[in-house]
This record gives sequence, structure tokens and C-alpha cells, in this order.
Amino acid sequence: MPKAGTSARGSGTWTPISDTDERFSSGVPEFDRLLGGGFRRGSHALFEVDGTIGPDDRSLLFTPLYLNFLYQSRGILAVLPARETPHGFRADLTRWVSRRRFDSRVRIVVYVDEDSDAPYVVDLSKSHLNLPPARKKKASQDAMAKMVVAEKAVRGVRGKPFVESNSFEIAEMLFGSDIATRMFFHGIKRARIVGNLVLGYLRPGLGCADAVRGNADVVLGLHRSDLGLEVRGIRPSFPAHLVVADPKLGAPHVSFVPAT
Repeated sequence: MPKAGTSARGSGTWTPISDTDERFSSGVPEFDRLLGGGFRRGSHALFEVDGTIGPDDRSLLFTPLYLNFLYQSRGILAVLPARETPHGFRADLTRWVSRRRFDSRVRIVVYVDEDSDAPYVVDLSKSHLNLPPARKKKASQDAMAKMVVAEKAVRGVRGKPFVESNSFEIAEMLFGSDIATRMFFHGIKRARIVGNLVLGYLRPGLGCADAVRGNADVVLGLHRSDLGLEVRGIRPSFPAHLVVADPKLGAPHVSFVPAT
């Protein structure tokens, strides 16, 4: 198991946990141990989130993972949940990583005209509109070209694997459950081939839920109790743990504490 680096409390710096040849670190040593050494390369980790989970909870849990990728010159390609914005995502992460690094290695896909002029935003707002066939074909071609450019940016000149963060509610809301399921299936197949890590966020009631669960390598449940954010292992199985700010290292480091 790779060991974590150290940083001063409140210093706003990050020392990455080295990845192995087989696995990516979550950025949290206790989380890595619960996962059997981290997330396998080319795997899909599904997080089932209920109505208690908000943007602050997601930030608390996933900021260490995102930083661990960025500080090793690996990128992020994300479709954010409906309640989150590209600007807010950037503001949160750039507390710990430079704006230059973020803008060069992070791309956020949007399907509405939202922060569309920002260099880190991939604007696909026209790709899902009800257009005449010729214009629809052109919009689809433009969307594919934008995604190719975005993947080149997050992969970098060395072609490193990256993390794909996907909120399934967005695809299903825009395209319907059947198309969302097919998009997910093809995305997972491609990620396995190139060795990316896929993080999926699944809210209750989505039609694509069964297919998403069936193709996931890791399934974890997220819930906010009176004690705080809890993570429970479904596959692999482990009891609920509280995610808390690390008392020694400070933000953005977190610790996992067994919930009692």
C-alpha cells in the first residue's frame, strides 16, 4: 500500500499518494484500505446518493481524489450533478490547486449555456436540441469534435489516464433512459480499454439504474446522518464509515471513522 505524504495543517498544499500499476489511490489512505488498495484502473465506481447528499458532501469526499489526479498531471472530465456549476467546481478545487493547472487539465461538459466561455467548459448545449436533420447532424459532429479536443486536454501530451466523473441524472433527463444507458455502456467499455477511472453518481428513481449497477465494479452508498457524511460499501462490502476532516492535516485531507 502506498503511503501518504505529509503537509502542514491549513497549508493549502497537497502531497499526492502514489498510484500503483494496478490501482488509483482515492487520496485517502483509510478509503484505499477499504477498497482493497484503491480503485482498479479501468474500473467504474458507482456512488448511490440519496436526497440527503449535497454539493458540500461530494466535495468533502472527492476533493482528495481529484487533487491526487491533478497533482500527478492526470486530468478530470466531468458531467456535474444538476445542483453544481462549472464555476463553483473550479472555485472549490482552486483553493488547493493552481488555476493554471485546473484550466489546462480539467474539462466540464455542459448541456446548457452555462459558463460556456470558460476554457475549462465543453459546451454541448446544441447537441440535444430538437433541430432539423441537417442542423442536428452538424450539431452532433461539432459535439464529437469538442469532446475529442477535451479528451486530449485532460489526457495531456503524455497520454495519461484520467478520471471521468458522470452524473447519470443529466443524461437521462436530456436523452431518456434508453439512450443514457447506451451512452453509459459505451463509455464504460472505452474507459476499461484506456485505463481511466469512471466515477458515477446515481440518484434514486432513474430508469438506467439497473444497467448502471450491473456494470459497476465498485458500488458504494452515500448518506448524511445526524453524525455527518457516511459511506457504506456494497461491493466490496464494508460497514458505514463517517467522512470527517483530518484532525492533524486539515482540509482538504479527510479521514474515515467507523460509524457507531
